[in-house]
Formats: sequence, C-alpha cells, structure tokens
Amino acid sequence: MKIHNVALTAAALALALPTAASAKNITLKYLTAWDKRYIGTPLIAYDYGKMVEKASNGRIKFQFSGPEVIKSKQQFQPTASGVFDLNLSVAPYYFGTTGVPMAFFAMPPSTETWRKKGYWQFSDKEMQRFGLKMISHVLGGTTSMFHVMLKEPLADTIKPLAGKKIRANAFYGPIVKPLGGSMVNLNGGQIYSALQRGVVDGAAWPVVGAVNFKWYEVAKYMMRPRFSVSPYTVTMNLKKFNKMSKEDQKLLLDAGRKLEQKVPALFDAATDEEIAKLKKLGVKETTLAPAVGKDMIDGFVKGIWNLAMAGNKKTAGRVMELYELAKSQGDAPDSLK
Repeated sequence: MKIHNVALTAAALALALPTAASAKNITLKYLTAWDKRYIGTPLIAYDYGKMVEKASNGRIKFQFSGPEVIKSKQQFQPTASGVFDLNLSVAPYYFGTTGVPMAFFAMPPSTETWRKKGYWQFSDKEMQRFGLKMISHVLGGTTSMFHVMLKEPLADTIKPLAGKKIRANAFYGPIVKPLGGSMVNLNGGQIYSALQRGVVDGAAWPVVGAVNFKWYEVAKYMMRPRFSVSPYTVTMNLKKFNKMSKEDQKLLLDAGRKLEQKVPALFDAATDEEIAKLKKLGVKETTLAPAVGKDMIDGFVKGIWNLAMAGNKKTAGRVMELYELAKSQGDAPDSLK
C-alpha cells in the first residue's frame, strides 16, 4: 500500500511539474525589419517578447536585432536558415520569395476572420514551404492606415493625379496609376527633399510617420479616402519551433494570437493621433469625389490580387488558390478584371 501511495504521489508530481524540455531556459534571437523608431517594432516585437517572458515565468527571453544587422529586405533567408529564430516583417520585403502574403493586403482586416475561414492556416502552410512557422499575423489597424500626402489639393476630375509624380512603389500602383499619376520610388529619408524641390508632387505612405519626417512642412494636403491595412508577419524558424516542447509551442502561438487581438486597436489610436497632429500643423484633407473614391478602393483590392500573382510567377498558382477560397466565402471580388 505504501509503495502504491508513493507511486501515485510521484505520478501527480510528474503531471504538476514542467517537463525537462519545457523547463529549459531559452533565448530566442528575434530579427526586426525596423528599429525601435518605427511604431510596429515596440508594439509587435518587443511586446510579444514581454508577453512570452511573463507567460514562461522568465524562462524564455529574446535577443533583438534590427536592420542595422541585416537589411530589412534581406531578413527572410537568415530566419529560414536558422541564423535568427524569429522575424517581424511585411510581405513586400520578401515578395521575391512568395507572393501569397502580399494578397493579404486585399483581405478583410480581421485576423479572427482569417483563422475561422482558413486564410491564416493557408498563410502558415505557405511559410512552412520555406522553412518558417507562422506565429502571428498582426494587422496594423482595423481601419485604413495608408494615404497620400500632396502639395496641392485634388482636382475635381476622375483623374485628379494626372500629371502628378507621386512617391510610391508597386504596392501603391493600384491607387496612383488609375488616378492618373506616375510613380517615383524613394525611401522615407528622401521624400522631404523630393517634395521640397518638386521632384515629386506627393507621397504615398502609412499615415503614421508624416509628423516625424516633417512632411507637413512641404505637403499641406492629405488625400481621402485612406486605404488598406498592413498585415505584419511574425514568423519563426520551423526547425527551431519543432524542437521546442509542445508546451512551449503552445505558449508561443497563444501569445501570437493575443498579439493579433491587442495590436490593431493600438495602431488605430496611433493613426488617429497622427491625423490630429497633422491637422493641428496645418495639413488639410482633400477628398476624391464619392464615385472616384469608391472606384479607387475597389480597384485597389483587385490590383493587389493581380499584383500578388503577377509580381511572383512562381507562387501565382497558390495566390489564385487563396483568391478562389476567399471568393467562395465572400471575401474577394467576383472578378479581378
């Protein structure tokens, strides 16, 4: 009887105590596409680190590095190969590898919807093709976070950007080109002087950032309506993830889902605050005619789907598969023409 009781006690302790694998102290190397000056880095990467460290009672910690170590557009491969364990990035930075995440710019801005309808899992499967595990797909808001800042107000025409040069990359093409504008690709640090010298007449960019860059000094208008929400990706080296205990895997994924639920509202607040600051600094809203604005938004969604396929032929078939899945559930247009 005594031996039986000892065995039961030992079994109870074994259930109560963490396994050896899950009890190990772990330091994960987390690579971010931006340094701490960009709002997404503290809101997503650093906060995730705090959540996981707290949930693991300090057992799992993070060592953060940024673009000063590996340039933003070159971080996908070092994470996939295991030089780094996690990466915070965004689809355009690794568009040359896969176009599937790019299509999420055209999806309804709700990660809970993505999980319920299978889109999140589709993205996870795509990342695993390249040796990465999707940890979190974090939206930069629940409402539109991009806009175009302009030196002059919009003309009341169907092509209000006709003859205008707009700082933009391929992502903004479905906005700028149908409105008659041409695109000039510049990095953030070049935009102020380009606006000042008349090299460009406007700049397409997320709302947040204009105050720090001081573009309000050289561009006194912001185009409305705003458009799209950025889906940030938090991925982990798949081999590293698979080597972790089931308990730690669940901990990391649970924290990722909590991040998805928490962060969009914080981005919304930051966007609203930025707009209020810009207005206080003398920047005015200039609005497209209602029909033109609607056509712009509809055209942007179709344009992003087409860009996701045309911009990477190797993964175009899987983007089309995602499109058909989204269309069947009412989350994509009936036609991309």
